[in-house]
Amino acid sequence: MSTAPLNNPVYARFGVTPLINAGGTHTTHGGSMMSPEVREAMSLASESYVNLVELKRATGDFVAEVTGADSGLICSGAAGGLVLATAAVITGTDSKKIAQLPDTTGLKNEILTQHNNPAGYMKCHEYAGAEIKLSGDGNGASANQFTNSITEKTAGILYTFAYGPPRNGLSLEEVVEIANDNDVPVIVDGAAMLPPKSNLTRYIDEGADLVTFSGGKYIGGPQSAGLLAGRKDLIEAALLNSGPEMAVGRPAKVGREEMIGMATALQLFIESDDDARMATMRTQAEHIHDALKGNSKVIVSVEHDYLQYHVPNCVIKFLNGSSEADRVWEELHKGDPRVYIARIDGGLAANMVNLTPGQEQVVAERLVQAIGQ
Repeated sequence: MSTAPLNNPVYARFGVTPLINAGGTHTTHGGSMMSPEVREAMSLASESYVNLVELKRATGDFVAEVTGADSGLICSGAAGGLVLATAAVITGTDSKKIAQLPDTTGLKNEILTQHNNPAGYMKCHEYAGAEIKLSGDGNGASANQFTNSITEKTAGILYTFAYGPPRNGLSLEEVVEIANDNDVPVIVDGAAMLPPKSNLTRYIDEGADLVTFSGGKYIGGPQSAGLLAGRKDLIEAALLNSGPEMAVGRPAKVGREEMIGMATALQLFIESDDDARMATMRTQAEHIHDALKGNSKVIVSVEHDYLQYHVPNCVIKFLNGSSEADRVWEELHKGDPRVYIARIDGGLAANMVNLTPGQEQVVAERLVQAIGQ
């Protein structure tokens, strides 16, 4: 295993210590690793000037081709995509409305979603001036409840996909049917829902009007880039609400290097061999599992179900509870070499997506040391 990523001089200059990422593609620890091809494309992009809007439209056409949507846009991560999607359904292409945001006085400004929609990123809609309206209760909403929650203030409907067991309530297809009956666009937050690769087209196929994905997670693009795909008129509205325009999305602008890097990563992603990548990660997870399976303090398993664990994970449950898991996490994160690992209820999960060949051995050794016998 190469030690270069752990002895990186650009971080050493500022006293920041790199780590082995066994925690997945979390924003908190850097998303994912860009390939040499992506880094080279970004470097080449930096050597020339282009008209930024021309590049946005051209790379957006590629996003549309890959997702099966009418149109597309490279945005500043899935969070930036949510801001632009929200702005788009509020303003359309009306220049006066675009200039008015985030002040939504006199405009349709409600984003409707089920009460049990994951709440973590709803703030993104508020950045564009929207108000979140919840329908139903902790178990979701019925069709009647959701229909009755639509008013003259409803600008759009949000449906979020996230890790974990399926939620109760209306499915995306049911929400789309209600939305279509009431002429309200549907925004899908699919930020981390790759893999499987088929999700790139799934939500558009199921009727969503706008879909956003993170670019710096499993796709392997720049961490600050993402994809927005959907209806042609709404993507045009999103583009007009984004930088370099002096609009609400100006602070979340995407540079030419990031657009080229994101498009390059997307091309590599759609050409990649999913099965081979999964097989490699499963072998790595099994190595960590085998190193811990005889330990009396933990129960270990390799999990991969495309719901809670989109890639193979070595799941470690602690018999002494979450406090012991917290202790081990801290020891890994502060030790040498530093290891970042995901926290789960009552344990830890070693995620393989960002482990280079051989790093699973280091993670296994550090876990054995930290857990003890």
